[in-house]
Amino acid sequence: MTTTDVLNPATGQVMATVPSASTEETDAAIERSRGAFDSWRQVSPGDRARLLRRFAAVVDGHLSELADLEVRNSGHTIGNARWEVGNVRDVLDYYAGAPERLTGHQIPVAGGLDVTFHEPLGVVGVIVPWNFPMPIAGWGFAPALAAGNTVVLKPAELTPLTALRLGELALEAGLPEGVLTVVPGKGSVVGERFVTHPAVRKVCFTGSTEVGKRIMAGCAEQVKRVTLELGGKSANLVFADADLAAAAAAAPAAVFDNAGQDCCARSRILVQRSVYDEFLALLEPAVRAFRVEDPALPTAQMGPLISAGQRATVSSYVDGAKVAFTGSAPPGGFLVRADGAARRLAG
Repeated sequence: MTTTDVLNPATGQVMATVPSASTEETDAAIERSRGAFDSWRQVSPGDRARLLRRFAAVVDGHLSELADLEVRNSGHTIGNARWEVGNVRDVLDYYAGAPERLTGHQIPVAGGLDVTFHEPLGVVGVIVPWNFPMPIAGWGFAPALAAGNTVVLKPAELTPLTALRLGELALEAGLPEGVLTVVPGKGSVVGERFVTHPAVRKVCFTGSTEVGKRIMAGCAEQVKRVTLELGGKSANLVFADADLAAAAAAAPAAVFDNAGQDCCARSRILVQRSVYDEFLALLEPAVRAFRVEDPALPTAQMGPLISAGQRATVSSYVDGAKVAFTGSAPPGGFLVRADGAARRLAG
């Protein structure tokens, strides 16, 4: 078995070593999930709902632990991380109400009745990105489990730790072995096998458009169901009749939340020319006041980027741009100044 070192992006230091599943190990996990499906689908809707509520309660009981782990593994600020654990809990609670509402339809037809039923698919493969490891995992596995499917979940190589812990907490909550299986490893191995293995009946992927296209094509060959949430591009539009002070005050959080590593993060701010200078004058103090610091501190508003490669990519965005103003960042880890977007926009 090969392993992967997991880094704390705030320090750049190794914090854990996790296994990286091979094709054979991935197949074995899928087969265990398929074996668990036969009994999980037979669990009554009420009992399935109770297990999901218990899972939610166990997650809530480990809120501080999971949040601290996400801060260290993903570089999220502690405030964001605590919200993210709560989101997993709330999504589980929400979908705990689904099993008893999966009703079919009765349609009158000539000479009888036409009846439809909702039935689980089988094994669902969930592929999670590194930017929001916990919430996106929950958005994938909670509805799948509620519908009576079993789940194999591949976390991102950079951020596997909270997913692995959630897998342990699922067992603690009483979910049977094999119902939720976390399979850490490379996308080219584990993720690829989710697409090609015939026992995986659906793939849920969040990530880049390029990879999403390949997953869609691979699933299409087998007429396999797929849910894709791919990259986005977001802009703030500031017109001359806007409340410029409010727009400037809100912009930094929209740009720098999660260090800008978010498909909803503002990659552009488009300002009407007649108020450009006034808006920029208001934006500068708002950006300078944005606190880039140890993400474990309750005052932190922005932590590190996830990796050295990501830091290099983000830094390159402002190469050759006209610098309007610069910020600062503490040394160590994969931190950048909270000024890159402002410099980019001023160019």
